[in-house]
Amino acid sequence: MSKEIWEKNLKAMEKWYPSFADLLREEKYAKDETEVAAELSWDGEKIFRIQKEGRRLYLGGKRNAKEPIKTWLERLGDIHRYAPVFLFGVGNGAYLKALVQNTEKEVNIVAYEPSVSIFLAMLQEIDLGQEIEDRPIAFIVEGMNEEEFKPVMNKVLAVENIEFLREEAHPNYREFYGELLVKYMKTLRKRAEAIKVNYNTGVLFSKDLAQNILGNMKYICEGYNTKVLSEAIPHDVPAILIAAGPSLNKNIHELKNAKNKAFLLAVDTAIKPLLKAGIVPDAFLTLDPHKMLKLVEIGGSEQIPVIAPTSARHSLIARQKGKKIFYYDGYLIPYRVYQKNKKPFYDVSVGGSVACGAFSLLYKMGFNTIILVGQDLAYSNNQSHADGTFEEKMQKVDTRNMIMVKGNYEDKVPTLQNLRMYLDWFEMYVRGVKKHGNVRVINATEGGAYIEGTELLPLKDAVAEVCKKEVDFGSFIEKMEPAFSKEEQERAMEYLRTIPGSYQEMAEDAGRLEELYKELEELSRLEQIPKEGCEALLGKIKELIRKCHRQDGYQLVEATMPSAEYIIRSEYYYDEGSPQAAVQESARKGITYSKLLQKCAKLLQEAAEGALLE
Repeated sequence: MSKEIWEKNLKAMEKWYPSFADLLREEKYAKDETEVAAELSWDGEKIFRIQKEGRRLYLGGKRNAKEPIKTWLERLGDIHRYAPVFLFGVGNGAYLKALVQNTEKEVNIVAYEPSVSIFLAMLQEIDLGQEIEDRPIAFIVEGMNEEEFKPVMNKVLAVENIEFLREEAHPNYREFYGELLVKYMKTLRKRAEAIKVNYNTGVLFSKDLAQNILGNMKYICEGYNTKVLSEAIPHDVPAILIAAGPSLNKNIHELKNAKNKAFLLAVDTAIKPLLKAGIVPDAFLTLDPHKMLKLVEIGGSEQIPVIAPTSARHSLIARQKGKKIFYYDGYLIPYRVYQKNKKPFYDVSVGGSVACGAFSLLYKMGFNTIILVGQDLAYSNNQSHADGTFEEKMQKVDTRNMIMVKGNYEDKVPTLQNLRMYLDWFEMYVRGVKKHGNVRVINATEGGAYIEGTELLPLKDAVAEVCKKEVDFGSFIEKMEPAFSKEEQERAMEYLRTIPGSYQEMAEDAGRLEELYKELEELSRLEQIPKEGCEALLGKIKELIRKCHRQDGYQLVEATMPSAEYIIRSEYYYDEGSPQAAVQESARKGITYSKLLQKCAKLLQEAAEGALLE
């Protein structure tokens, strides 16, 4: 082992992934059973000899190590500037080094290594400092951070670069690690195929979001908003935010003593454990447009007031018999309903999770004391959630390779990257509320990750100290007046009844747009493109596109048809080389865009008719 090479490689890695470099320095991993020895090939290259289960294998040619790399590069040919490249097996780093040296910096490289021992040997024996520093290579190592493969894959792969995807397996890995390589390569191919299918379909899964908004509009007109809720209930008592972290198992019954002495706001995932414990929250907040209904399907839950963005899952909102309370989440059609009645529609800072949104809401409502319960942001007791959420008894998981963060009552607790992001958000938001609102934030989560700025206190003690005044929140909420009067509701519905027609008009405009692009395509085939004719067509095209974009419903088209964004963004990936080729490519993409727009507008017209004209 060369300490100098090891330090140089880790220092380069710190530029992009400091936490991964820390994991290596702190040896937070277990070596596998592979034995690795470094040797020199006959042509002077450092190669690895590995031994496993009594078998030996050379990673790299024992006699000639340079020639296979040269042949491999010739086979690869030119790799596109924006290509995602997945290497399965890093060996002695020779293939990785060659790839970095012979591709542009924009190429996204993901290197999967099935053996911790081989990966460590590479960093200890092979100088890759310059290559690692050149760009953010995503290293995924089995036994270290293999759970990051899918998130990294999803981040790297996109509809606009999928045609440039390259996957390469180290030639000498299949004998020892064939099953692992096939597992991850299948995962990659399945994801790539899903992206292609989604693009070719033209309307992606996000159509559910648009259908949620259209389906919820009736409730938005007849229902309530968070400002109405805030004005209806007192704030001189604490609010308790109940999340569904695993530590909720420890202190859930203490919440009985807080009922009617604090405003109990639960996240949707905590509903089942709470009701099973005999605790009915004053309201619950849901966020996900695709939230699984089974998480709230328990007797009595339908009577609890629900707080939601306009894009929340429609079937969940429709199920609720209690008050439906909405907040603004950036979508234009529900905003117009408020705008036409000259009323504000307030938002909530989401931060990525339902608990983040709930905390922001409580602060904006005006509570000066907020108590956090079940806000683990970590795998306390090696569990992801409290019992009774996804399973009656949550299974324990292997957390050895997870990120470690400071705990509330332990030195370190395991967590995942997404939970770490929520933790950072909470710390940022807590700093803000303490600075600008003088809000006391008590963390009564008896386990989990430490949230800087919060005051640690067991829930029993927190309830005894601050939950003293009796308040019947249920009666206050029951007496709330809707956000709109009957007259305002009718004004809102008049506007909403125009939405299906606007989608029909958009579909017709998309048809005309397709014909204009076809005319442009015909012009592009001429040896000499007539400038005036081309400019006239482009002028008509731009005007039709502007007309579509000005429609209130176009925002939901964008949300439903992300492949249209591909058509625009992929312009940057080609160099047509001539005016004719450029016009032909623009026409081709314009025809594709027009067809997708027409299809999507018709789909949303049907959804709007079903939701708004009944």
